[in-house]
Amino acid sequence: MALNLNIPVLLEHPVFIAETRPQKIRLLLQDVNTQNPLEVAAHLQSELEILNRQKISSTQRIQALDCYLILIQQTVDVLAQSYAQSLLPLHEQAKTAAFAAENLWQELGYGYKLVLIDIQNQLIKLGTDKSSAHAIQRAIQALAEQALVNYQTYQIPPEFIWSDLHQLYLCAVQLGIHHHQNHEDTPQPIPAKKDSYSRFIKSIEDVYKHAMLMSLAQPQHLTQQEIKRVAEYLAHHVQQARITAIETLDNTPGVFIISLNSSAPPTPYTKQKKAPNPVSDVLLHTIDLVRNIHQDLNKLQNNLLPSDGSIAAEDNLQDYTGLLTYLIKNWGLAPKRIFTRATKNGEIELIAGIESIQKLTSHAATDRLLKNPTAMPAHLTPSRWKVLNMSANGMSIRRHHTAEKNISVGELIAIRAKSETHWAIGLVRWANCGTRDRLDIGVQLIAPFARNALTHTLEQDASHEVLLLPEIPTIKQAATIIAPSGVYQPAQKCMMTHDSIKTHIQLTKVIERTQAIERFEFTTQ
Repeated sequence: MALNLNIPVLLEHPVFIAETRPQKIRLLLQDVNTQNPLEVAAHLQSELEILNRQKISSTQRIQALDCYLILIQQTVDVLAQSYAQSLLPLHEQAKTAAFAAENLWQELGYGYKLVLIDIQNQLIKLGTDKSSAHAIQRAIQALAEQALVNYQTYQIPPEFIWSDLHQLYLCAVQLGIHHHQNHEDTPQPIPAKKDSYSRFIKSIEDVYKHAMLMSLAQPQHLTQQEIKRVAEYLAHHVQQARITAIETLDNTPGVFIISLNSSAPPTPYTKQKKAPNPVSDVLLHTIDLVRNIHQDLNKLQNNLLPSDGSIAAEDNLQDYTGLLTYLIKNWGLAPKRIFTRATKNGEIELIAGIESIQKLTSHAATDRLLKNPTAMPAHLTPSRWKVLNMSANGMSIRRHHTAEKNISVGELIAIRAKSETHWAIGLVRWANCGTRDRLDIGVQLIAPFARNALTHTLEQDASHEVLLLPEIPTIKQAATIIAPSGVYQPAQKCMMTHDSIKTHIQLTKVIERTQAIERFEFTTQ
């Protein structure tokens, strides 16, 4: 097949000649391995740029690229500590680390795509299947890792990633090597530290499916840590998803369309606007995958671990319970929008974080803010956001360039229009970052206001400052409590103090759990 991959232009007369001798490259890398990770990344990128801008044999190129693999993975793992735990929009250090990581994966992908093109352009291709499989699998993995950096920084992956992924997979299918399995004596796609998820993915088709399913998980709705957990968990189960040709279907839940001639990620079958093209489209089936996730979820709910090692004993089982429920929805029956959105202009004020909201909602703080906003502490000064659109239960808003960099997916926020006195309570459901610190977020509104309360557990003799959300009879929403993560215990009995009134309560059910907060129902005793 004719490949139209995203690759750099090769120079006829390069200024520098690339080092391609594996032994020499390894010696040079030993000298830079102890440097600052950003310096190591800069060195690696420089060497890869030299290698990927000149004509050399496919054998020399692939040997050189393989020498860089381990150090690239190790360097990106260190860089990720900056951007994969950063508040939004990213701070400068996190931006720099993410940019370096993305460039490393892009250059590595360039190299393996150049190898494949060289092989495909050979007049005699006998005996090249092994090298082609090697190049395709590693090119797909590099593209998928580049997309993962985009996901963890809440940016949309560039379109060429999807076009290249589809072309590489189709090339493997046409060569009949898409099911080729790596063996113990064959290097893994991306050699890495022992717990790297990539070591569990054995074939070209599996690494391709992994990339498609990561997109279908809607990473913009997850925290950075959850995105990494999904990638690791999926690596153990990706073989359970299937790719088939277009066929007649009795049921479409858990079926997605991949257009191999497009530059777009897969889409749910139920959202198709026209009949799939049997020539250029394939189907991704996830029902078996979802069934296995259901089984793991049942085990977690019974305090048992999956036997395949996809969830480790040291992991927080509560975090995975919510995450697996989320994956079942996204990889099974794709969520549908309940309310339509309407474009709306205007501005709102926003406060982020449960502690800040607790201080904000205290009577004294509210009074001071209403009478003299400039008297409030700096961390309680509301930031300005522009309203993009609204629905019955939420809104999309855009950060003003002067707003604090303190947003994360799953964070509790309080918002209000300037003309309002009450602060509505919401949760950040998704994020999308752009250039020049642009940040759009989706907010689900969960209560018109909140009041401060104090819970005290007699058994642990522990007190917690919490927020009390009111009952909303019109939508049959019971009164709930929001507390920092880790407070809720099933059937725990507490004394709740609110407006100087003490009430005996029992915690009954978790409604919402994010990295930052827990929201749960209770009954009075």
